[in-house]
Amino acid sequence: MYEDQIRKLEIKADEKRCIAIGECGLDKLSKVDFALQEKAFVEQIRIANHYKKPMIIHCVKAFNELVNCLNLNNNEVPVVIHGFNNNENIARVLLTQGCYFSFGKALLGYESNAAKALRNIGRKNFLLETDDADISIKYIYRKAAEILGIDEEILKQQLENNFQTIFNIKK
Repeated sequence: MYEDQIRKLEIKADEKRCIAIGECGLDKLSKVDFALQEKAFVEQIRIANHYKKPMIIHCVKAFNELVNCLNLNNNEVPVVIHGFNNNENIARVLLTQGCYFSFGKALLGYESNAAKALRNIGRKNFLLETDDADISIKYIYRKAAEILGIDEEILKQQLENNFQTIFNIKK
């Protein structure tokens, strides 16, 4: 079963319309055996690197293991940490690893970990998302612009540039 899923992922990753591998990663709160998660994640890293596709990462309480897996498996593609809402120390470590961050509804809490991280990571290292929240992306954009102290149009241009960089899209 596991091998079939990996083979299916590899077939999909080879398609031109596939622009990223994910949502993949590690989750210590999941009922799935953590050793199996790590094994699958290593395969996802291998596939992402082989096909030169960025990875969209889901990580819960496993950032040390995530960084170790990426380093031990010589990751060479951009990594976007989806729904980031962790402390500034974790953000700093991930930033030194070259990771990007995707922020969502957690930004709406002004003193949230996400808002604090956004203030410190730099404009070239993030995307915005709604994920499964019943909220307009416009609210997320507005809040991110407010947190960064910039105009929404400047924010939108920066996000477009970040997207093009992460997904290697030429204008």
